[in-house]
This record gives sequence, structure tokens and C-alpha cells, in this order.
Amino acid sequence: METNMAESRGGAFVASALVLVVAAGFALYAEAQRHGPVNETQRMSARFVSANGLNPGAEVVLAGVRVGTVKSIALNEKTQMADVNFMLNRDIHLPSDSVVGIGAPTMTSDNALQITPGHAAHLLASGETISNTRDQMSLEQQVSNYIFGGSLAGE
Repeated sequence: METNMAESRGGAFVASALVLVVAAGFALYAEAQRHGPVNETQRMSARFVSANGLNPGAEVVLAGVRVGTVKSIALNEKTQMADVNFMLNRDIHLPSDSVVGIGAPTMTSDNALQITPGHAAHLLASGETISNTRDQMSLEQQVSNYIFGGSLAGE
């Protein structure tokens, strides 16, 4: 009888350990999916007068394609401006005169960080701050742009 109890305790211990290993593996997988593959993104930042309506986790969009994710938004105490930190796919190379704005890609979507690429020969390096930013457009301007086909940069 003692042998059966010892075997069942040993079996329960092995089963519990297996459940913990599977749970830890799932947690690591979920975390990797949330942050994306290691070394396949680059950190960038942009500074705005107001980041109202933009939230961490928002999409970063280039030409209508999701190319990154907003990681954090914080007030810069020296400049009294909003610093937006985001991750960008490593294979995206932005010219130094690129423009970043906050807006909704469609009328029914959440706000996103929208990038309009520039034409400069110099490319931004990982970790650089994009200084050419556009404040969020008013709802009226967004509706007008949607109806008449305007762009983020007002061209």
C-alpha cells in the first residue's frame, strides 16, 4: 500500500512539474508574440505638442501598412512635450526628413502613428528622434481629408 501511495505521489509530482513547464512555455511564447521577435525591430521616438488620443500599443503605419507599435508615451519635463517611443520593423529605413503624425487611418479606426517618408539621402538610425512631426488633425479636417482625399502632411 505504501508503494502505491509513493508511486501516486511521484506521479502527481511529475504531472505537476509538466503542467508548470507547459504553462511557463506558453507564458514565454505569449510574451514573445506581444513584443515581437528579438532584434527584428528598432526603437525610434518622436516628439509632439500633444499626443492626445494616442495610446501605447497603437499601430505605427507607413503607406497603410502596419510597420510597428507604439511602446510608451511620456511627458518630457524639459520641453513640456509628449515623447512617443515606438518600435519599427528593422527592415524599414526612414529618410531623415520623414514626417510623423497622429491620426486615424480610417474614419472608424483608432488613432495610429502615421509616417510619411521623406526624400533625404541621410537615413535615421535606430534610437533617433524624429523631429518633423504633425499635430493631430481636428475631426472636421479628418472628415474633409476622408471625403476629398487629403493627406497627413496637408499636401
